[in-house]
Amino acid sequence: MRMRLPTAVFFAVGCCFAIVIFYLMLEFTWISNRTREANRRSSLSPEEELAAETLGRRLSRLEEAIAENRQLLAGLQANLSELLIHQEPLLHDRLLAEERKWEPISGAGLSVGKEELTGSDVIATTTTGSDVIATATTGSDVIATTMTVGAGSSQNKSRWLAGKESFVEEDSLRQCPAGGGSPANTDIQMLNVYDTLSFDNPDGGVWKQGWELTYQASQWTTENPLQIFVVPHSHNDPGWIRTFEEYFEESTKHIFNLMIEKLPVNPGRKFIWAEISYLSMWWLTANDESKSVFKKLVKDGQLELVTGGWVMPDESSSHYSSMINQLIEGHEWIKNHIGPDAVPRHGWAIDPFGMSSTMAYILKLNNFDGMLIQRAHYSIKKHLSKLKALEFEWRQTWDRAGRTDILCHLMPFYSYDIPHTCGPDPKICCQFDFRRMPTRSGKSIFCPWGVSPKAITADNLKERAETLLDQYRKKAQLTQTNVVLAPLGDDFRYDSTMEWDRQYLNYEKLIHYFSSRPDLNVRIQFGTLKDYFDAVKKDTATRALTLPTLSGDFFTYADRDDHYWSGYFTSRPFYKSLDRRLAAHLRSAEIAYSVALARFKRKPTGLSFQDIDRLLMKLISSRRSLALFQHHDGVAGTAKTAVMTDYAIKMITAITSCDDVLGASLAFLLSPEEDKSNSALVMRLESEERFVTHDQPPVKSRLQVEQNGRRVVVYNSLAQSREERVTLRIDSANVVVVEEKSEEIVMSQINPVWKGKTDVPSNNEFELVFLASVPALGIKCYTIKSAPPSASPTRGLSVPASVEIFSDSVRSDISLTELFSLTYAANPASILLKSEQLDLTFDGKTGYLKSVYSKASSHTGVSIKFIHYGTTEKPDKSGAYLFMPDGEAKDVLTEQIEGSSSSFAPLIRVLRGPIVSELHLITSQFIHTVRIIHSTGPEGQAPEIVNEVDITSTNNYELAMHLTTAIQNEDFATDLNGFQLIRRKTFAKLPIQANYYPMPAVALLEDDDFRLTLLGQQPLGVASLIKGHLEVMLDRRLDQDDNRGVGQNVHDNIPMTRSTFRLLIESNRLPSSSESLHSDSSHPVLSLLSHLSLQSLLNPLVLMSDSTSPDPTVSLKPDYPGLPLDLPCDVHLLNLRASVGKESDEGVASPFSVNVKCQPLKGKLNLKESLNPVFALPFVEEGSPSPLSGSGKLLPVDTAVTLDAMHVHAFRFPLI
Repeated sequence: MRMRLPTAVFFAVGCCFAIVIFYLMLEFTWISNRTREANRRSSLSPEEELAAETLGRRLSRLEEAIAENRQLLAGLQANLSELLIHQEPLLHDRLLAEERKWEPISGAGLSVGKEELTGSDVIATTTTGSDVIATATTGSDVIATTMTVGAGSSQNKSRWLAGKESFVEEDSLRQCPAGGGSPANTDIQMLNVYDTLSFDNPDGGVWKQGWELTYQASQWTTENPLQIFVVPHSHNDPGWIRTFEEYFEESTKHIFNLMIEKLPVNPGRKFIWAEISYLSMWWLTANDESKSVFKKLVKDGQLELVTGGWVMPDESSSHYSSMINQLIEGHEWIKNHIGPDAVPRHGWAIDPFGMSSTMAYILKLNNFDGMLIQRAHYSIKKHLSKLKALEFEWRQTWDRAGRTDILCHLMPFYSYDIPHTCGPDPKICCQFDFRRMPTRSGKSIFCPWGVSPKAITADNLKERAETLLDQYRKKAQLTQTNVVLAPLGDDFRYDSTMEWDRQYLNYEKLIHYFSSRPDLNVRIQFGTLKDYFDAVKKDTATRALTLPTLSGDFFTYADRDDHYWSGYFTSRPFYKSLDRRLAAHLRSAEIAYSVALARFKRKPTGLSFQDIDRLLMKLISSRRSLALFQHHDGVAGTAKTAVMTDYAIKMITAITSCDDVLGASLAFLLSPEEDKSNSALVMRLESEERFVTHDQPPVKSRLQVEQNGRRVVVYNSLAQSREERVTLRIDSANVVVVEEKSEEIVMSQINPVWKGKTDVPSNNEFELVFLASVPALGIKCYTIKSAPPSASPTRGLSVPASVEIFSDSVRSDISLTELFSLTYAANPASILLKSEQLDLTFDGKTGYLKSVYSKASSHTGVSIKFIHYGTTEKPDKSGAYLFMPDGEAKDVLTEQIEGSSSSFAPLIRVLRGPIVSELHLITSQFIHTVRIIHSTGPEGQAPEIVNEVDITSTNNYELAMHLTTAIQNEDFATDLNGFQLIRRKTFAKLPIQANYYPMPAVALLEDDDFRLTLLGQQPLGVASLIKGHLEVMLDRRLDQDDNRGVGQNVHDNIPMTRSTFRLLIESNRLPSSSESLHSDSSHPVLSLLSHLSLQSLLNPLVLMSDSTSPDPTVSLKPDYPGLPLDLPCDVHLLNLRASVGKESDEGVASPFSVNVKCQPLKGKLNLKESLNPVFALPFVEEGSPSPLSGSGKLLPVDTAVTLDAMHVHAFRFPLI
């Protein structure tokens, strides 16, 4: 195998060579000048003598310059030597990797081979070099991916930036392409389309959701023929009715085995494949010959890898970081096993239930040329078909420059199966799905329209060909170009020899017939997406066509009538929350491992990091478990119960693996520089929270406070320092908390731990709360000690919370009454919780929040209640996919109160203390907690809301949290995949279920005076059905299937499923004037405060305890300082991924000051200043996150890179 040194090595060699040439030229000039001076000196006049002296001084300065160049050359030579030392073993390992056989190891339901750990370009053996791609740092080749928060506005005014003491003029904000200014100027804006459509559903004839299509055969000529690409494909769900592994054994492995047998039969045969998770599994068992055939098919263009992600991800609930990481995981696998030239350039998304523009941006970011989508509202498909706009340039709503445009094809008909892809009449198209031909065994798939396919013979060839051509020609009426895409496949197709032969042999006869009839002016062939998009671009250029631009997304999806797929936004919320938990654990583990690896590569004598290979394999297995769940039946919650259980077991195993990586990495970072006792091996760090089973929420470990104290390690994975609440379970109420580095006592609070939904506290378990201050990417150690007899709350002893219980029953025999000043009382009229930032008022009888007074915004009109929906009496009812309510929602507590034979009041617990104050509302269906943090940082600005839901005793019941405000909003906003905000409208012409949208992380209401932002730690469904109102669905329990394929009810609810939110209320008025920041026509962006709060919510502080007994011989550092300076507040370090990674961020300026140490980005970021001394940067390469995107732009390490708002930037550098 011929190897090439990386671009950076050639660059360094070239620089050295150029400097040597320059140095030799200077030396030659110096010698020549000296010789000439000696010959002339004897005959000089006084004037010439003076000139000679001047020249001598200049020559002296030149000599100094030569000396400096000598030093520069020596430095470059040293750097080059160091770089070659780094690269040589990596190149050696890469060569060896090509010759090694796979040796599978088991892990979390998948296999990882040793070859995968030895390549140097992406995943390398960490003992010889660790190529890491990170969002700003990682392994040995690091990709730093960044995204900047938007902060602009179209109005001529200033915006106050959080943490700043001055205003930023609007001129500088206008340069930001994302922030709050006018939306993208496009031909089609989806929100406007929703405004104009009537959403009626008249019977369109054979095309039920369309109209009768006609054409003139003369519209095609010899010069402009109709081009048809028949694209065979097989859609393989990595879990749905069966598990990932079961599907592979039953169907998918046969598809691959037959693919390498049947495609080489005819070089004109084509096929496309999307799911790399299945390909990687097949690759483990395939022999060398099979692998070679597969590679040749890809190289020859017969087989195209489309999208190339680990899965075809859901686009409603997935977070964009997970969407990118699953894409990188797939691309990394392709690069390591198929080769770097097998670059996916076309997206294929035929089954996600609604389409997000975030995915379009991600594909554009990774240099894709085009994409195809399928599931959009049937009225939207009809509308775009009438405009001949099914081929369009998809642009981000915040992009006013058109830099994000990507060519997109929307499939026009009901489904992606063969009956709905050749043309408008499914009865005709089904006759050309030759797998459905009757068989003697009677196991055929029949056409539901009553006419089965027939084999193509000489007798029926002409009639069959002309019948099919009629459908192709009608389909061609829906686009501007003379190019028709005709997908030929369905779920798990081509898994039998029979189907390969029937489909290809019959279509080959049809293709041959068309090629023999030039008078028909049609060219038909098997094709790939590349063939199709190339033809579209060529036809567009040749005929000078202009494809329309489109902005917006394709939610909420309906496939027919009022059947809106908005139920799955919330279905299986326990597993959706588990997804976010794994994502946070994995990100923290990736970053900690990368930082530890960087230190290891510069290790002092005696320092060891012995588990590198084992830890890296755990990371790879965890990445793939998370990537697998991004599948559109995974995080969507639309698979069978057994499959959801399988996903959950994989994810919990991955969380445990991530905790192992975190424990080892943090212990290593805390070990001294000269560590003779191998402290990192002695100390064992364990997570303070663990899963006991897959179907229960995690439980907190109870720490035993020993005589010498118990060490707690707090790790901050964000690139900004923060002071936030830490919560632990301990076995003693009399403790002090000491910060180890300063040896200062930290104020702390003791809360009771309750026995279930009761008013009885535990007498041997307590909750310890304190505020931890941790630097960016840093670690702080705290020791929890038993309090000495002299301790008191004024001398460091943890302060017990005061507790009030409001209920019908009054107790006085509780042993802990005195410790917590526990009192019982009848329900008051109202209950008040206060902090320096917030005042919260609750209804004393129901426990519902009635008002929020924020001292920063002076807003009060916010209240919370709980509501529920039933399901319709119509035949098609709510299920895993569909939300089909029975009318308006009902108040949960009002029903309970009215239905109670006695005076009913829920149990209310109120805790007040110096760190946290909170109210617990306990009912039969949920525990609702509202908490305020006594902190001056972002955490103290927003009440935290936690709901623990148990609706297992209900039937056809959908529970939602409802917020009522005084905000007079005309529309509202939600996020798309945590990446960007998008405006939503509530349409009276549409039913309730149509007005529900996905809320992956954010929902927002605002008017000219105030903005309310609800931040969520988990994806759910959200609506704003009435002005000033917002409701978030929390859980769904449904008694029936909704006839969309999963074939079961939704009865696998997990008791006490948790959902966590933060509620922010901000002024929309400038501090110095009455001007409003709000504009209905501007693109919405998060405030800087919301952005910081969201990142904190999604990426909480990591807490680990040292499970080993204190050993005086083991010396550990009290902290790890992390980054020397915080990254700007509006730049989010998304990941540092050993071998592949990314980073980003989003948001807008906050209208009031917050106590944060970071400052907003001023347009540029110096990577060397930001990341040293954690990482040494010999060079930096700017490119895209995908390892298949080719070499990027080489930058000097001191370059201040420009980070545009709302754009993801990736930077790769090696660890040496």
